[in-house]
Amino acid sequence: MEENAMNVLLLSDFSKVGINAIHYAMDLLQDQQANFYLLNIYDPDPECIDNCAEDEKAMTLATLEERVQKLQQRSENRPHKVTGHYSEEKLVNAAREFVKKHRIDLIVMGAVGHEQRHSTILGKHTFEIMSKIKCNTLAVAHESEFKKPERLLMPLDYNASFGSKNIRFLKDSEVFKGKHLDIWEIPSVENFGDDRNIGKKEIFSRLKNIRVNFSTFVESSVYDKTTWADVQNKFDHIVILGKNIRICDLLLHNKDGLYAKVPNQLPILVLHD
Repeated sequence: MEENAMNVLLLSDFSKVGINAIHYAMDLLQDQQANFYLLNIYDPDPECIDNCAEDEKAMTLATLEERVQKLQQRSENRPHKVTGHYSEEKLVNAAREFVKKHRIDLIVMGAVGHEQRHSTILGKHTFEIMSKIKCNTLAVAHESEFKKPERLLMPLDYNASFGSKNIRFLKDSEVFKGKHLDIWEIPSVENFGDDRNIGKKEIFSRLKNIRVNFSTFVESSVYDKTTWADVQNKFDHIVILGKNIRICDLLLHNKDGLYAKVPNQLPILVLHD
């Protein structure tokens, strides 16, 4: 694999939603050179002791090896490399160390488990990774079926401090070349009419290979259930800047977010610098 290949960390517990996220990411990057690192965090059963614990660990390692083989077979004719990795550290700590060690460009996770999908848009672990680790993260819903993305939606609050580094993933990835990015500008009392917004808006002019369209939305419309139900039919991906803390909290937070009340089938890409 060449040095310029994308490094992708696949966080999976081997659940159906986790496997679906992996397949989605590999299909999304099907034409791109990529190193896929499949990382499984082993969380031992506290009631399991001695031989029982060793048996569980052995089963986890065997499942990891089997999953890697299946993914390699799935990517046989693609410029992909798949390796399996195991850790007994806490999820965030293990992921953070892995991102640093392997220079990860993208983390991929399932958005939420099948049993919780009607009550939250993101599971606790996914939201934690998105908010605590500064690495681009793609969360894929259980119901997400892969199709090449054509239209991306980015709700944008100019109160956030961001620059060109935050959109580098969109700029450099061949995946989004020639696609449409609709940016919903969400004005607030603090940033309304602020000249600094013009400079931030110009940052998106650097996306030469993406067609960008700006629209202004009053906040009440942006957080309306009907608006987001309509989003499901018009867009293929939702993109959010990680520094847009207010947007992330209002739309994605697993307890209070709008999406806890709106069924979502779209992958969510959170961008960091």
